Amino acid sequence: MIENFNVRKEIFEDTQYETLHFELTMDGKEYQGHYKDDEVNWFQMQPDQENHGMLLEDLEAEVRKRIKEWEDN
Repeated sequence: MIENFNVRKEIFEDTQYETLHFELTMDGKEYQGHYKDDEVNWFQMQPDQENHGMLLEDLEAEVRKRIKEWEDN
């Protein structure tokens, strides 16, 4: 499960390349990535390279949900 989730900043704000940079902590390990056009792209180390007991597809769905909540606020 995700322990901490934070949208750090918008990159290239107000341009066609605008994307969100997020970070999360899961099982004590920190992961970061970008989110744009409903697509999650992970930096290295990727969560699917570890055994967290959560499928990558489920984790990415949770990331999308939390980002949508962040955008609504």
